Amino acid sequence: MTVEAFRPLHARWYDRWHANKDYRSEVDQLVSLFDAPTRSVLDLGCGTARHLELLTALGYDVVGVDRSPDMVALARERVPVVVEADLLNVRLDRTFDAVIMMFSVLGYLDNTKDLLAALRSAHRHLRPGGLLVLDVLDGNAVLSNGPRGGFTATTDGQQTLLRATTGRVHKDEQIYEMGVRLWLIDDGRLVDEDAETHSLRFFLPRELDLILELAGFAPVGSAPVA
Repeated sequence: MTVEAFRPLHARWYDRWHANKDYRSEVDQLVSLFDAPTRSVLDLGCGTARHLELLTALGYDVVGVDRSPDMVALARERVPVVVEADLLNVRLDRTFDAVIMMFSVLGYLDNTKDLLAALRSAHRHLRPGGLLVLDVLDGNAVLSNGPRGGFTATTDGQQTLLRATTGRVHKDEQIYEMGVRLWLIDDGRLVDEDAETHSLRFFLPRELDLILELAGFAPVGSAPVA
């Protein structure tokens, strides 16, 4: 897995970019999917732990895993147990009632070997009968809508982060490639900048079912993003 993403500048401003993301509705949806015995949740690729923070407030026993040290540092300010590790081979020596993989985490694994390794990691951390919940890029939507790009400015005090994105669809590889350029302006001066490439695999419904079955799961349903 090669991911040139979520370096320090990106991590520091991640939550400010996504200030309008409705994490509470997503957590409400997660809770509606959990069965009654579900009390423990593992988040593989937890980022800054926004989902886990809300689940903790609801009384769930949560653990997060992320490979980015910058994201882990921020996540640990929200929940007590966040492990810095690669989700492909992490071993926590315990099982959970539910495992979640949110915000297209699975899509960052752009080859089948890593994809199956991640799903098997989720499988070995689930109790028998436990639930895996994940979201992915819908291949039908990506192919219909094509690539997208844009420019945003996010301000916090005297600092402003400028963010330019470009998109490219690699149909044969089923990859959506997003280029990200970042410029941090402080009191009118450029003080930091960076560039990242995010390569996200997109999936067709039947394909995803087959991959889940190969990893030992029995798919029980899916829903489009509202």
